[in-house]
Amino acid sequence: MSRDEDALRWEGDDELDRATADDADAGSAPGPDGASAPDAAREARRRGPLGWLMLALAAASTVGWIAIMVLNPVQQPSLLGLAMYQLGELLAVIAPLLWWFCVGRLAPVGRRAPWWLAGLVVTAPWPLAVGVLA
Repeated sequence: MSRDEDALRWEGDDELDRATADDADAGSAPGPDGASAPDAAREARRRGPLGWLMLALAAASTVGWIAIMVLNPVQQPSLLGLAMYQLGELLAVIAPLLWWFCVGRLAPVGRRAPWWLAGLVVTAPWPLAVGVLA
């Protein structure tokens, strides 16, 4: 039988239409170690001490950006300039925590540390750090 004729047949499609609640429960069935699938996924995503340290540093970086905003108010000549500046401030404030969250979700467990360190350097409140060191 040719491939063109196979496309016109309905053989094998009945299994796809038989999705039931039993199939959905099978996805959360206990694994070989007795843990259910959601528990196993949560176990694979646990953060070690480095993850919690990086979270604390990301929160400190966020506080640093807020301190910069409070200590250095900026006046803009136009409403558009002010809106754009405040958008930049908002992004600077949420960037460290967003970076930490994205690395925790997207990076493999063994490669999180370099990404977290890169995020620490990239999203650090450099104006505050340079002002303190000067």
